[in-house]
Amino acid sequence: MNRYSSIWLAVAALCGAFSAEARVIGQVKNVVPSTIRVSPGGEHVLAVTVDARTQKRRVNLDGTLLAGSYDYIAKGTPFFSEDGQRHAFVGTRGTNCMVVVDGVEQPSYAMTTSRWPITGLVFGSDGSKTHVAYQTTEKGKHYVVVNGKKLGGYESIKDGLPGIWDFYFEGSYFAYRAKVGDKMVACRGHVDGDKVHLVQSKPYLSIGSGSPVWMGGTSEGDSGDLFAFIAKDGPGKERVLTLPGEQPITKKTWKFIARNMLQVSPGTSKEMVYVAGDTKWQVVIGEKVWPPCETMGRLMSSPSGQTWASTAKRDGKLVMMVNGVPSKAYAEIQHADSLFPAGDERVVFAAAQLGDSSTPAHMVVDGKEGKAYAQVTGDSVVFSSDKKSMAYVAGDGNKNFVVLDGVEGPAFDQVADLRFSPGGSVLAYRARRGLEHFVLVDGKSMGPYGEVEARSLVFSPDGKSVAWAAFGENGQWHVYLNGKPIDDGCDRIISQLTFSPGVKEPAYVGRFLPEGRQVFALSMGGKFGRQFPSIWMGDDGKLFVQEDGRIEYFAKSGSLLYRVVAKHE
Repeated sequence: MNRYSSIWLAVAALCGAFSAEARVIGQVKNVVPSTIRVSPGGEHVLAVTVDARTQKRRVNLDGTLLAGSYDYIAKGTPFFSEDGQRHAFVGTRGTNCMVVVDGVEQPSYAMTTSRWPITGLVFGSDGSKTHVAYQTTEKGKHYVVVNGKKLGGYESIKDGLPGIWDFYFEGSYFAYRAKVGDKMVACRGHVDGDKVHLVQSKPYLSIGSGSPVWMGGTSEGDSGDLFAFIAKDGPGKERVLTLPGEQPITKKTWKFIARNMLQVSPGTSKEMVYVAGDTKWQVVIGEKVWPPCETMGRLMSSPSGQTWASTAKRDGKLVMMVNGVPSKAYAEIQHADSLFPAGDERVVFAAAQLGDSSTPAHMVVDGKEGKAYAQVTGDSVVFSSDKKSMAYVAGDGNKNFVVLDGVEGPAFDQVADLRFSPGGSVLAYRARRGLEHFVLVDGKSMGPYGEVEARSLVFSPDGKSVAWAAFGENGQWHVYLNGKPIDDGCDRIISQLTFSPGVKEPAYVGRFLPEGRQVFALSMGGKFGRQFPSIWMGDDGKLFVQEDGRIEYFAKSGSLLYRVVAKHE
């Protein structure tokens, strides 16, 4: 048991609207700030510490130092597995380098003059067990280590870099491609209890980047899940093959198959989709082949897999290809990360007309062009949860405005962060006119403010309230709820705004600068609690809310590490 586990400070200390219990769980000194990692569920925290006398590095877990002292710890480590129950890092001691998993050192490898011998440390999970893998170099050969089993003996590429690419886990399976002699192989592995099995293709001139790709189903003879990979047999001879089995997906051999575009259809198990060509590019979906195009953009699928779309150039003109059918030609096409932002079969993008400089741009939904504007921001489009309302940013060449279901909102110099309420169609966004900033909710303008924090707009779970962080007239940052400030202000708001069940006001962490010192405090129910020199949260300032509404976080004061539990009264 941790020797601090029975020490409680500020037990049930009332902070106006909430109570907070701060328990000392351990000590942590001389932390490297960039290494602080809170687990995905908020239960644990890792950090690298430095011994002030020896300059050695150690890893601290939840206020307790793990065994082992190191000269260096690799950038980006330590980190947690996705379930937050395991952790790992890469360290060096003298001339050796090793992976440390859950505090236990794995076999060490000799350092090279140009690089560390260990790279690519990752976790994977099949739902019941968490796996760990990394790549290592020993005596000029390169290996993949999965759950402690060393696989391979692959060749180097330029400057001794390992000839191993595209490693990833898919449940209890893993895949990668590797260099063998002057050729390449595709590899599919399987973790079965304590055993690790590997199936390796025969050598090919090359294996296409972005493959092997999991394709589901099982191979004949019940040898497990199938993967697919791009294999080059010779000049102008490329095919997509299965692994295991190395059977062709289709009989046709292509001159070239596009890299990093091979994927499985979300609607049909084992149906592979890719872009290939001889003199021009063609999309291949199972046995269906689209008409040829000079160029192809990123191929995207609707969630059901029934609709596929991609920008393309045909006869020198830019079009949107949807299920193999080209749209009219456009001068420019712009879209969000997905061509299916409504989450259904509708293909949505912004397009600039050819040869019309006065009103060149439209939002196009399923081939139907909306009203023309001087410009339309294609990646701004959002849909309500019922998929009936659509909003996006457009402009007249001087000002920008939101178009909601075809109706234009007020003009501003800048408009951003469009979002609909959950379960409804109330739209909120932030805007700027000159030096003044505003928030608009359901058409009502609130402000002006000195600044509105980007991406701070958040609706309550029931959609009845919306909150944001803004810089007020008194030189302080405040959180506003439905247009009214809920606090006395702070120097900066450093966390996400987070609603707890049953609490009307959002919780967040604020920074204060009393007498030049930097301290932090949680606000819950509109009241700030105890101040700490440090508060440690999840990635991007995430706060962890429990089902009963409690918020739990880590705080540090001096060398003491606290676990703080705050609950609305």
